[in-house]
Amino acid sequence: MKNFKLYAVICLAALLYTLGFPNILNIYIPFASIIGTTIILKTLIERPNWKSRILYYLGYNLIITILSFYWITGTLQEFGKIPFIVAALMNGMYSFLLNPQFICMIFLIAVLEKYKGFKLENALNSGFSSFIGAALFTSLEYFIPQQFPVMLGQPWIVLSDYLGLASYFGLPAFSFFSYLICFEIIYFWRRKKISKFNIITTILFIAINPLIPQKTFSTQTEFNVRLVQANISNFLKVESESGGYASTSQVLRRYKSLSDKPFKDDKKLDLIVWPETAYPYPVHTNKDDLTQSPVPIIFASIIQNTNANMLIGGYDHFRDNEDGSYYKTEYNSALYFNQEKLLTEVYHKHILIPFGETLPFGPLNKFASKALPEMAFFEEGKKHTVFKTNKEIKFMSSICYEILQPEFIRTYLNSISQRPHLMINLTNDSWYGNTVEPEQHLFLTRWRAIEFNLPILRSTNTGISTYIKSNGQELNRLEYDVEGNLDLSLKLENPDKNFRTFFQIFGFWGIFPIWVLFFLFHFLWIKLKYEKTN
Repeated sequence: MKNFKLYAVICLAALLYTLGFPNILNIYIPFASIIGTTIILKTLIERPNWKSRILYYLGYNLIITILSFYWITGTLQEFGKIPFIVAALMNGMYSFLLNPQFICMIFLIAVLEKYKGFKLENALNSGFSSFIGAALFTSLEYFIPQQFPVMLGQPWIVLSDYLGLASYFGLPAFSFFSYLICFEIIYFWRRKKISKFNIITTILFIAINPLIPQKTFSTQTEFNVRLVQANISNFLKVESESGGYASTSQVLRRYKSLSDKPFKDDKKLDLIVWPETAYPYPVHTNKDDLTQSPVPIIFASIIQNTNANMLIGGYDHFRDNEDGSYYKTEYNSALYFNQEKLLTEVYHKHILIPFGETLPFGPLNKFASKALPEMAFFEEGKKHTVFKTNKEIKFMSSICYEILQPEFIRTYLNSISQRPHLMINLTNDSWYGNTVEPEQHLFLTRWRAIEFNLPILRSTNTGISTYIKSNGQELNRLEYDVEGNLDLSLKLENPDKNFRTFFQIFGFWGIFPIWVLFFLFHFLWIKLKYEKTN
């Protein structure tokens, strides 16, 4: 009966954690994930050995996988042509990779208990230990590579209008205080005490956020942009890329008819955006002079009809392999065509999706590609491209999951000479079908806007296409499984050339001064408390 109760507690913890993010139940309860994390942490702390901790950790993750990441099964089937049962088992193995900060804690504690006589239960007996636990978990969560990076602080985005400190300390600060709340609840649960210092500090952090104004710029430029969401099913997309005439004709006809439509209020259209890998044929760019690259007829025709620039998600041919294989022969790219019907800039995707666009086996990937001919193996991009329209609107691009990596976006912004007006993210979520993944992807994306004070245009094939303001709020969207255009007349602020947010400059390390001050003031608090009692 005792074990049954424990498993029920684990199920409850996983359910609550899941409800803090988009999930299959379509029920969202902000900050429920903090309560769920508190329960699993307390359960792991009270287990007598590392084996039982791993067992409950895996059970917790398995339930989260079923409720939130069930779509991985279908994706593996689509990407690798894997049988359902094999894909489902591989999806179950994701339980070993989810929440890696917990497994790191389990093994660290196991080592300490074996060689140092350390007792975890005895260690969690003060507010200072809550601080150490929160800082450790935040660091592990941020730096351990994850294919779908999820942090405990992300549900705070629902309050994005009031998160003034996000552009200073980013998501890590909100994860830190989320974990601090978790450990303080556990401390009270076990000791019937609270750390007044931690509680006051957390309240101050929450209260200060709405008082910090977002950076604004005085001048604005009107920018009329069209996001084309053709809603091409994954089956049709794959067929068109395989060279099927009927499927290719249908894909291109749908994109062209949507692109050629008049813009609202008869305004001049500045930019047309097609999502990730929308154009099914590879484009053979001239690497020495992009303007000498052949321009596909369909783009020339659309530019002729609309007099607009175009940003196209497609494939940039890189090389031909002597063995006839397609290993690293193409880039996943964003290609920019100006009003003169010339290709002027290209961005190549840097971060490739493991088991989708590459494999995590380094030099062995070339040999693995011969055994998995259905799977794509792209070349990685190197350049951080800045695009510019005839209105002097400057923008950067990211493709798919790249936008979920704050350090990558930091590197991108810090490597370019002028701050862009916005970022355009090209995505294709058709692989995942009508699941919760598109909503999850968008939910995590919104943090990049608020961390870098940078608006984001998100162009997707099957949805959700949207515009995210620099405060993390959505302005408008095209829902999943909708065919159409998202036409937007934006008033973009003209940024200062050298403006950078504090988080852009320092990233995760910007939180260290907070932790140092936290440590010093905590020490002084304890000292004063001791002197008062003596």
